[in-house]
Amino acid sequence: MTQAAAEDIRTERVAWRSLAEVEDAWRALSRDAATPNIFNGPEFAEAAARALGADEALQAMLAWREDGDGRELVGLMPFRRRNRWGIGFPVVEAWAHPYAPACLPLVRKDCAEAATIALFDAITADPALPGIVMLPLLSLDTPFAAALLSVRKPLYVHAGHQRAVARSANDGDAYLAQTLSGSRRKRLRQQLNALAKEGEISFSMVRDARDVNAALGVFLQLEASGWKGQAGSALKSDPASRDLADAAVSALARRGQVRILILHVDTRPVAGLVAFVADGTAWLWKIAYDENFARHSPGKHVMMEMVRQLLNEEPGLFIDSCATPGHPLADLLLGERMAMGDVVVSAGGRAGPAFRTANLLERLRGQARVLRDRIRG
Repeated sequence: MTQAAAEDIRTERVAWRSLAEVEDAWRALSRDAATPNIFNGPEFAEAAARALGADEALQAMLAWREDGDGRELVGLMPFRRRNRWGIGFPVVEAWAHPYAPACLPLVRKDCAEAATIALFDAITADPALPGIVMLPLLSLDTPFAAALLSVRKPLYVHAGHQRAVARSANDGDAYLAQTLSGSRRKRLRQQLNALAKEGEISFSMVRDARDVNAALGVFLQLEASGWKGQAGSALKSDPASRDLADAAVSALARRGQVRILILHVDTRPVAGLVAFVADGTAWLWKIAYDENFARHSPGKHVMMEMVRQLLNEEPGLFIDSCATPGHPLADLLLGERMAMGDVVVSAGGRAGPAFRTANLLERLRGQARVLRDRIRG
Protein backbone atom coordinates (compact mmCIF):
# COMPACT_ATOMS: atom_id res chain seq x y z
CA MET A 1 0.00 0.00 0.00
CA THR A 2 1.11 3.58 -0.52
CA GLN A 3 2.13 5.96 2.22
CA ALA A 4 -0.97 7.51 3.79
CA ALA A 5 -1.40 11.11 4.86
CA ALA A 6 -2.66 11.80 8.37
CA GLU A 7 -5.94 13.09 7.00
CA ASP A 8 -6.54 9.73 5.27
CA ILE A 9 -6.48 7.91 8.61
CA ARG A 10 -9.48 7.61 10.92
CA THR A 11 -9.11 7.24 14.67
CA GLU A 12 -11.26 5.91 17.49
CA ARG A 13 -10.87 5.71 21.26
CA VAL A 14 -11.93 2.33 22.64
CA ALA A 15 -12.12 0.55 25.98
CA TRP A 16 -9.33 -1.97 26.48
CA ARG A 17 -11.59 -5.01 26.55
CA SER A 18 -12.99 -4.20 23.12
CA LEU A 19 -9.55 -4.84 21.60
CA ALA A 20 -10.42 -8.53 21.65
CA GLU A 21 -12.77 -7.78 18.75
CA VAL A 22 -9.85 -6.59 16.57
CA GLU A 23 -7.17 -8.97 17.83
CA ASP A 24 -6.24 -10.25 14.37
CA ALA A 25 -5.75 -6.70 13.09
CA TRP A 26 -3.79 -5.87 16.25
CA ARG A 27 -1.52 -8.87 15.72
CA ALA A 28 -0.95 -7.91 12.07
CA LEU A 29 -0.01 -4.37 13.13
CA SER A 30 2.39 -5.75 15.75
CA ARG A 31 4.03 -7.88 13.06
CA ASP A 32 4.32 -4.97 10.58
CA ALA A 33 5.21 -2.21 13.07
CA ALA A 34 7.87 0.35 12.16
CA THR A 35 9.61 -0.62 15.40
CA PRO A 36 8.51 -3.89 17.02
CA ASN A 37 7.40 -3.77 20.66
CA ILE A 38 6.35 -7.18 21.88
CA PHE A 39 5.10 -5.67 25.15
CA ASN A 40 2.32 -3.85 23.26
CA GLY A 41 1.44 -6.90 21.17
CA PRO A 42 -1.73 -8.82 22.07
CA GLU A 43 -0.08 -11.86 23.69
CA PHE A 44 1.91 -9.94 26.29
CA ALA A 45 -0.32 -6.90 26.73
CA GLU A 46 -3.55 -8.83 27.27
CA ALA A 47 -1.88 -11.14 29.81
CA ALA A 48 -0.41 -8.15 31.65
CA ALA A 49 -3.69 -6.24 31.73
CA ARG A 50 -5.53 -9.23 33.22
CA ALA A 51 -2.85 -10.10 35.77
CA LEU A 52 -2.31 -6.52 36.93
CA GLY A 53 -6.03 -5.71 37.05
CA ALA A 54 -5.57 -2.86 34.58
CA ASP A 55 -8.46 -3.82 32.29
CA GLU A 56 -10.92 -1.27 33.67
CA ALA A 57 -8.59 1.74 33.59
CA LEU A 58 -6.98 1.09 30.22
CA GLN A 59 -8.13 2.52 26.92
CA ALA A 60 -6.57 2.55 23.48
CA MET A 61 -6.45 5.02 20.63
CA LEU A 62 -6.66 3.21 17.31
CA ALA A 63 -5.74 4.52 13.87
CA TRP A 64 -7.36 2.91 10.81
CA ARG A 65 -6.49 3.31 7.14
CA GLU A 66 -9.34 2.77 4.74
CA ASP A 67 -8.90 1.03 1.39
CA GLY A 68 -11.16 -0.52 -1.20
CA ASP A 69 -11.25 -3.88 0.59
CA GLY A 70 -12.01 -2.58 4.06
CA ARG A 71 -9.82 -1.04 6.71
CA GLU A 72 -6.39 -1.75 8.13
CA LEU A 73 -5.13 -1.01 11.64
CA VAL A 74 -2.06 1.23 11.31
CA GLY A 75 -1.67 2.61 14.83
CA LEU A 76 -2.39 1.58 18.41
CA MET A 77 -1.55 3.43 21.62
CA PRO A 78 -2.69 1.91 24.94
CA PHE A 79 -3.11 4.57 27.63
CA ARG A 80 -4.80 5.42 30.87
CA ARG A 81 -5.89 8.61 32.57
CA ARG A 82 -3.66 8.89 35.63
CA ASN A 83 -2.65 11.26 38.42
CA ARG A 84 1.01 10.49 37.79
CA TRP A 85 2.36 12.78 40.50
CA GLY A 86 -0.10 11.88 43.25
CA ILE A 87 -2.01 15.14 43.06
CA GLY A 88 -5.10 16.28 41.17
CA PHE A 89 -3.24 16.83 37.90
CA PRO A 90 -4.31 14.05 35.52
CA VAL A 91 -2.44 13.18 32.36
CA VAL A 92 -2.85 10.75 29.48
CA GLU A 93 -0.09 8.22 30.19
CA ALA A 94 0.95 5.67 27.58
CA TRP A 95 0.61 2.38 29.41
CA ALA A 96 3.77 1.41 31.23
CA HIS A 97 4.37 -1.00 34.10
CA PRO A 98 7.37 -2.69 35.75
CA TYR A 99 7.17 -5.77 33.51
CA ALA A 100 7.28 -3.89 30.20
CA PRO A 101 10.54 -1.97 29.69
CA ALA A 102 9.16 0.02 26.73
CA CYS A 103 5.89 1.90 26.19
CA LEU A 104 6.45 2.44 22.45
CA PRO A 105 3.06 2.59 20.66
CA LEU A 106 2.64 0.54 17.50
CA VAL A 107 2.56 2.29 14.12
CA ARG A 108 2.71 0.52 10.78
CA LYS A 109 6.04 0.83 8.99
CA ASP A 110 4.68 2.09 5.67
CA CYS A 111 2.81 5.02 7.25
CA ALA A 112 4.60 5.55 10.56
CA GLU A 113 4.61 9.33 10.50
CA ALA A 114 1.00 9.69 9.38
CA ALA A 115 -0.22 7.15 11.95
CA THR A 116 1.73 8.86 14.76
CA ILE A 117 0.33 12.28 13.84
CA ALA A 118 -3.20 10.87 13.64
CA LEU A 119 -2.91 9.20 17.07
CA PHE A 120 -1.62 12.35 18.74
CA ASP A 121 -4.04 14.67 17.02
CA ALA A 122 -6.88 12.44 18.22
CA ILE A 123 -5.65 12.21 21.81
CA THR A 124 -4.77 15.86 22.24
CA ALA A 125 -7.98 17.08 20.56
CA ASP A 126 -10.29 14.90 22.65
CA PRO A 127 -12.04 17.18 25.19
CA ALA A 128 -12.68 14.22 27.48
CA LEU A 129 -8.94 13.62 27.93
CA PRO A 130 -6.34 15.66 29.87
CA GLY A 131 -4.18 18.08 27.92
CA ILE A 132 -0.82 16.52 28.80
CA VAL A 133 0.49 13.22 27.39
CA MET A 134 3.23 11.22 29.15
CA LEU A 135 5.26 8.56 27.34
CA PRO A 136 7.44 6.79 29.94
CA LEU A 137 10.48 4.82 28.76
CA LEU A 138 10.06 5.82 25.14
CA SER A 139 12.64 4.61 22.62
CA LEU A 140 13.87 7.82 21.03
CA ASP A 141 15.74 6.24 18.12
CA THR A 142 12.52 5.20 16.37
CA PRO A 143 10.23 6.42 13.56
CA PHE A 144 7.49 7.00 16.15
CA ALA A 145 9.68 9.34 18.22
CA ALA A 146 10.90 11.13 15.09
CA ALA A 147 7.30 11.62 13.98
CA LEU A 148 6.45 13.27 17.30
CA LEU A 149 8.35 16.29 16.04
CA SER A 150 5.90 16.47 13.12
CA VAL A 151 3.02 16.80 15.59
CA ARG A 152 4.40 20.28 16.31
CA LYS A 153 3.35 20.31 19.91
CA PRO A 154 5.67 21.26 22.78
CA LEU A 155 7.52 18.26 24.18
CA TYR A 156 10.30 17.69 26.68
CA VAL A 157 12.43 14.64 27.47
CA HIS A 158 13.15 13.70 31.10
CA ALA A 159 15.42 10.97 32.50
CA GLY A 160 17.27 10.65 29.22
CA HIS A 161 19.68 7.72 29.16
CA GLN A 162 21.31 5.17 26.89
CA ARG A 163 20.18 1.53 26.97
CA ALA A 164 22.58 -1.24 25.96
CA VAL A 165 21.58 -3.01 22.73
CA ALA A 166 23.15 -5.14 20.00
CA ARG A 167 22.85 -3.66 16.53
CA SER A 168 25.15 -5.52 14.13
CA ALA A 169 25.08 -7.64 10.98
CA ASN A 170 27.48 -10.17 12.56
CA ASP A 171 26.71 -13.61 13.89
CA GLY A 172 27.09 -14.25 17.61
CA ASP A 173 30.68 -15.44 17.69
CA ALA A 174 31.89 -12.55 15.53
CA TYR A 175 29.82 -10.02 17.49
CA LEU A 176 31.22 -11.02 20.88
CA ALA A 177 34.76 -11.15 19.50
CA GLN A 178 34.30 -7.60 18.24
CA THR A 179 32.52 -6.24 21.32
CA LEU A 180 34.67 -7.76 24.06
CA SER A 181 38.31 -6.82 24.39
CA GLY A 182 40.93 -9.55 24.61
CA SER A 183 41.46 -8.92 28.31
CA ARG A 184 37.72 -9.18 29.04
CA ARG A 185 37.44 -12.42 27.07
CA LYS A 186 40.39 -13.82 29.01
CA ARG A 187 38.78 -12.85 32.31
CA LEU A 188 35.47 -14.45 31.28
CA ARG A 189 37.24 -17.68 30.29
CA GLN A 190 38.97 -17.74 33.67
CA GLN A 191 35.63 -17.35 35.46
CA LEU A 192 34.06 -20.11 33.37
CA ASN A 193 37.01 -22.42 34.03
CA ALA A 194 36.65 -21.74 37.76
CA LEU A 195 32.94 -22.53 37.55
CA ALA A 196 33.78 -25.80 35.76
CA LYS A 197 35.65 -26.91 38.86
CA GLU A 198 32.28 -26.97 40.66
CA GLY A 199 30.91 -29.53 38.17
CA GLU A 200 30.15 -30.12 34.52
CA ILE A 201 28.87 -26.99 32.79
CA SER A 202 26.03 -27.15 30.26
CA PHE A 203 23.71 -24.65 28.60
CA SER A 204 20.15 -25.67 27.75
CA MET A 205 18.11 -23.49 25.38
CA VAL A 206 14.41 -24.22 25.00
CA ARG A 207 11.98 -22.69 22.53
CA ASP A 208 9.35 -25.36 21.97
CA ALA A 209 6.09 -24.51 23.73
CA ARG A 210 6.06 -27.97 25.36
CA ASP A 211 9.40 -27.29 27.04
CA VAL A 212 9.04 -23.60 27.84
CA ASN A 213 6.66 -24.00 30.79
CA ALA A 214 9.01 -26.40 32.57
CA ALA A 215 11.98 -24.12 31.93
CA LEU A 216 10.01 -21.12 33.17
CA GLY A 217 9.34 -22.96 36.43
CA VAL A 218 13.07 -23.56 36.85
CA PHE A 219 13.78 -19.90 36.13
CA LEU A 220 11.14 -18.62 38.56
CA GLN A 221 12.49 -20.81 41.36
CA LEU A 222 16.03 -19.65 40.64
CA GLU A 223 14.99 -15.99 40.71
CA ALA A 224 13.00 -16.41 43.93
CA SER A 225 15.97 -18.05 45.68
CA GLY A 226 18.08 -14.87 45.52
CA TRP A 227 17.89 -11.25 46.58
CA LYS A 228 14.79 -10.59 44.46
CA GLY A 229 12.93 -13.23 46.45
CA GLN A 230 14.11 -11.69 49.72
CA ALA A 231 13.06 -8.23 48.54
CA GLY A 232 9.69 -9.52 47.31
CA SER A 233 10.38 -8.40 43.73
CA ALA A 234 10.78 -11.83 42.12
CA LEU A 235 8.07 -12.81 39.66
CA LYS A 236 7.10 -15.69 41.94
CA SER A 237 6.77 -13.41 44.99
CA ASP A 238 3.40 -11.99 43.99
CA PRO A 239 0.41 -13.83 42.52
CA ALA A 240 -0.17 -11.08 39.94
CA SER A 241 3.39 -11.13 38.57
CA ARG A 242 3.42 -14.94 38.61
CA ASP A 243 0.15 -14.99 36.65
CA LEU A 244 1.55 -12.44 34.20
CA ALA A 245 4.70 -14.50 33.61
CA ASP A 246 2.77 -17.75 33.16
CA ALA A 247 0.16 -16.30 30.81
CA ALA A 248 2.43 -14.07 28.71
CA VAL A 249 5.22 -16.61 28.30
CA SER A 250 2.75 -19.38 27.45
CA ALA A 251 0.96 -17.23 24.86
CA LEU A 252 4.21 -16.13 23.23
CA ALA A 253 5.65 -19.65 23.34
CA ARG A 254 2.69 -20.93 21.34
CA ARG A 255 3.81 -18.56 18.59
CA GLY A 256 7.45 -19.63 18.85
CA GLN A 257 8.53 -16.29 20.33
CA VAL A 258 10.18 -17.41 23.60
CA ARG A 259 13.72 -18.55 24.33
CA ILE A 260 14.74 -19.67 27.83
CA LEU A 261 18.38 -20.45 28.48
CA ILE A 262 19.45 -22.25 31.66
CA LEU A 263 23.07 -22.69 32.75
CA HIS A 264 23.60 -25.89 34.74
CA VAL A 265 26.50 -27.06 36.86
CA ASP A 266 26.01 -30.83 36.83
CA THR A 267 22.22 -30.96 37.26
CA ARG A 268 21.92 -27.78 39.32
CA PRO A 269 20.58 -24.66 37.57
CA VAL A 270 22.80 -21.70 38.44
CA ALA A 271 21.64 -19.01 35.99
CA GLY A 272 18.77 -18.41 33.60
CA LEU A 273 17.52 -15.85 31.10
CA VAL A 274 14.10 -15.43 29.50
CA ALA A 275 14.04 -13.73 26.09
CA PHE A 276 11.33 -12.92 23.57
CA VAL A 277 12.07 -12.99 19.83
CA ALA A 278 9.86 -11.61 17.05
CA ASP A 279 10.10 -9.66 13.83
CA GLY A 280 13.86 -9.21 13.79
CA THR A 281 14.13 -8.17 17.44
CA ALA A 282 14.98 -9.95 20.69
CA TRP A 283 14.17 -8.64 24.16
CA LEU A 284 16.22 -9.96 27.11
CA TRP A 285 13.32 -9.85 29.54
CA LYS A 286 14.46 -11.42 32.82
CA ILE A 287 17.74 -12.79 34.20
CA ALA A 288 18.51 -14.62 37.46
CA TYR A 289 21.37 -16.54 39.02
CA ASP A 290 22.22 -18.62 42.07
CA GLU A 291 24.04 -16.30 44.46
CA ASN A 292 26.04 -19.22 45.87
CA PHE A 293 27.97 -19.09 42.57
CA ALA A 294 28.21 -15.30 42.35
CA ARG A 295 32.02 -15.31 42.48
CA HIS A 296 32.01 -17.03 39.07
CA SER A 297 29.63 -14.46 37.49
CA PRO A 298 27.11 -16.98 36.09
CA GLY A 299 24.83 -14.13 35.01
CA LYS A 300 27.49 -12.87 32.61
CA HIS A 301 27.90 -16.30 31.08
CA VAL A 302 24.20 -16.97 30.58
CA MET A 303 23.69 -13.56 28.97
CA MET A 304 26.77 -13.94 26.77
CA GLU A 305 25.62 -17.39 25.65
CA MET A 306 22.10 -16.10 24.94
CA VAL A 307 23.50 -13.28 22.78
CA ARG A 308 25.80 -15.72 21.00
CA GLN A 309 23.04 -18.23 20.25
CA LEU A 310 20.48 -15.62 19.21
CA LEU A 311 22.85 -13.98 16.74
CA ASN A 312 24.11 -17.30 15.43
CA GLU A 313 20.50 -18.28 14.81
CA GLU A 314 19.68 -14.96 13.12
CA PRO A 315 22.69 -12.76 12.25
CA GLY A 316 21.72 -9.10 12.33
CA LEU A 317 19.00 -9.60 14.95
CA PHE A 318 18.45 -6.43 16.99
CA ILE A 319 18.80 -7.25 20.70
CA ASP A 320 17.26 -4.98 23.34
CA SER A 321 18.77 -5.61 26.76
CA CYS A 322 15.64 -4.18 28.48
CA ALA A 323 18.20 -3.04 31.08
CA THR A 324 18.26 -0.10 33.44
CA PRO A 325 20.90 2.63 32.90
CA GLY A 326 24.42 1.49 33.73
CA HIS A 327 23.49 -2.19 34.02
CA PRO A 328 26.87 -3.93 34.48
CA LEU A 329 26.10 -7.08 32.47
CA ALA A 330 24.28 -5.44 29.58
CA ASP A 331 26.78 -2.62 29.26
CA LEU A 332 29.64 -5.12 29.20
CA LEU A 333 28.25 -7.55 26.64
CA LEU A 334 26.26 -5.34 24.27
CA GLY A 335 28.26 -2.78 22.34
CA GLU A 336 25.63 -0.39 21.00
CA ARG A 337 23.26 2.06 22.71
CA MET A 338 19.65 3.18 22.22
CA ALA A 339 18.42 6.56 23.49
CA MET A 340 15.54 6.37 25.98
CA GLY A 341 13.56 8.94 27.92
CA ASP A 342 10.27 9.93 29.57
CA VAL A 343 8.54 12.33 27.17
CA VAL A 344 6.00 15.01 28.13
CA VAL A 345 3.81 16.34 25.28
CA SER A 346 1.41 19.27 25.49
CA ALA A 347 -1.96 19.17 23.78
CA GLY A 348 -1.77 22.88 23.11
CA GLY A 349 0.10 24.55 20.31
CA ARG A 350 2.36 26.31 22.79
CA ALA A 351 4.03 25.62 26.11
CA GLY A 352 1.29 26.86 28.42
CA PRO A 353 1.03 26.69 32.24
CA ALA A 354 -0.10 23.05 32.28
CA PHE A 355 2.94 22.01 30.25
CA ARG A 356 5.31 23.93 32.51
CA THR A 357 3.66 22.46 35.61
CA ALA A 358 3.89 18.93 34.24
CA ASN A 359 7.60 19.32 33.52
CA LEU A 360 8.25 20.74 36.98
CA LEU A 361 6.43 17.83 38.62
CA GLU A 362 8.24 15.29 36.45
CA ARG A 363 11.60 16.86 37.28
CA LEU A 364 10.79 16.70 41.01
CA ARG A 365 9.70 13.08 40.58
CA GLY A 366 13.03 12.24 39.00
CA GLN A 367 14.97 13.98 41.77
CA ALA A 368 13.02 12.08 44.41
CA ARG A 369 13.75 8.79 42.62
CA VAL A 370 17.48 9.54 42.52
CA LEU A 371 17.48 10.40 46.23
CA ARG A 372 15.57 7.21 47.08
CA ASP A 373 18.00 5.08 45.07
CA ARG A 374 20.97 6.68 46.85
CA ILE A 375 19.46 5.95 50.24
CA ARG A 376 18.75 2.32 49.28
CA GLY A 377 22.20 1.93 47.73
